[in-house]
Amino acid sequence: MSAKANFFKIGLFTIGATVALIILLVILGSGRLFQLKVLMETYVNESVQGLEVGSKVKYRGVVVGEVTRIGFTYTKYQLDKPMPERLRYVMIEATILPRLIGGRAGGDITRTATARAEIERGLRVRLAPQGITGTNYLEIDYVDPKSNPELPVPWEPDNLYIPSAQSTVTQFVASASDIMTRLQHLDLEGTLVNVNKLL
Repeated sequence: MSAKANFFKIGLFTIGATVALIILLVILGSGRLFQLKVLMETYVNESVQGLEVGSKVKYRGVVVGEVTRIGFTYTKYQLDKPMPERLRYVMIEATILPRLIGGRAGGDITRTATARAEIERGLRVRLAPQGITGTNYLEIDYVDPKSNPELPVPWEPDNLYIPSAQSTVTQFVASASDIMTRLQHLDLEGTLVNVNKLL
């Protein structure tokens, strides 16, 4: 009986060691433990409805991170000012893989000078809809910096900072509102009277 128990223990040990080795190889092979992740923050002056902690961060459609915190800037910055004087931006923090972002300016985006060069070239973060479900993700990409100026930020961000651009939905709503305003100011009745006079 003693020999059977030893074979059972040896077999159990062998199976356990094999499973542990496979798990270790999968973890090391994926490289996720050793990838440099950086905390990035951005501020938006619009609703972030549909964006949640855990939402993906994409750079030109490729997943490069995820949202880790959503809050307000006035709870972290400008604490020396009275509440009515603080800026009320929505602050989004996310962990990202910096080696996958940027590259136009060359170098490491985690460095202040390189990040500033990329921002001047138009690197921005914007909310983007994920299908028709109402959920959003963060899209990092290059846009026209003149059409998408940085929000005024009178403090030094604690983490890597990439400015935001207006979301596509916000741009669409603003354009539709502008069209409606222009239509309201058109003198349609006067135009129709003039057309009738010509006929």
